[in-house]
Amino acid sequence: MAAFGQIQWGPLMFGPGTQYAVTTVSGLDDLPDIRTEDVERPGQHGDYTGPDYTGARTIQLGLGLRGEDPDDLRALSIALRNATQPQDQPAPLQFLDQGVLVYGKVRKRSIPYDAEYLWRLGDAALEIYCADPYLYGLDEQSASTTAYSPAAGRTYPLTHPRTYGSAGTSGRVTAVNSGASPAFPVLRIDGPVANPAIEQVGTGANLTLDASLQVGEFLIIDTRSRAVLLMGTSPRRSWVRGGSSWPLLQPGSNELAYRGSALPGAPGQSSLLTVTWRDTSL
Repeated sequence: MAAFGQIQWGPLMFGPGTQYAVTTVSGLDDLPDIRTEDVERPGQHGDYTGPDYTGARTIQLGLGLRGEDPDDLRALSIALRNATQPQDQPAPLQFLDQGVLVYGKVRKRSIPYDAEYLWRLGDAALEIYCADPYLYGLDEQSASTTAYSPAAGRTYPLTHPRTYGSAGTSGRVTAVNSGASPAFPVLRIDGPVANPAIEQVGTGANLTLDASLQVGEFLIIDTRSRAVLLMGTSPRRSWVRGGSSWPLLQPGSNELAYRGSALPGAPGQSSLLTVTWRDTSL
C-alpha cells in the first residue's frame, strides 16, 4: 500500500515523502451532480421518475510546497506549472493510497505569491475537471479464452486401446468487476476467425460481427465509445451485426462466451478473445 495521501499527476508525485504536501482533497468520494429524467404527473401530486445519471466530476487539490531555499521553492513552482498546462485529452490522476484513478483535465491552477513565506514555503491549488465521472481501479485486469470448439469424440473404427479426440474448449471467460458500478470492457479478437460472437451469459447481451480475421489480424472493440478498430486503427463499425447488444460488466462476476467459425486453410489455429477492464465505481 502506498503512503497515505500519495497522489500522482503525470511526472509529479504529491503527498508524504515529496516536496508537495497534500493539504486538502475534495470531490473524490463525493457524488457528482445528478442529471434526472423526472417528469411532473399531470393533475396529480408528485413526478414520474426516470433513471438518474451523474454529471462531470470536479476534484480540487490543495498543495503545500516545501522547498529547501528560495531557488528550490521556485523550481517546485515551475515544475508544478509545467505539469498543469491546458490539455487536449484527459490524463490519469492517480490516488495511490486509495487504489483508484480518474481521468481529468486541469481547469484551474493557483500558485499565489506570498513574499512573507517565499523563503522556502508556498501553497498551490488545482481544480481537475473529469468529464468521465467514474472512479477506476489502478490495476487493469484482463482474461482470455480461445473460441468455443466441440470435443472431437471417438475415433472409428474402434481399436484397443480406444482413442479419443481432443476434449474441446469451452470458449468462456469470467470477468470480476469489484467496483459498485458497471464497467465497460475493451475486447480484443485475434484471428483467424469468421463471424466472431461474444455473448454475456445470462443477460441477453450478444455482440456479433459479420467479418473475417486472418492469421495475424486483430480487432479492438471499445464498448464505451462503441469503436471497432481493425489492427487498432482502422474503423470497422459497420461490421457489427444489426440487433447486437454490447456487453457491460456488472458489479461482481460476469461470464462471457466466445464463438466463431474456423477459416479455410487455418486448421488447428485458435482465435483468441481478450477482455480488459478496470473495477468501476461512482
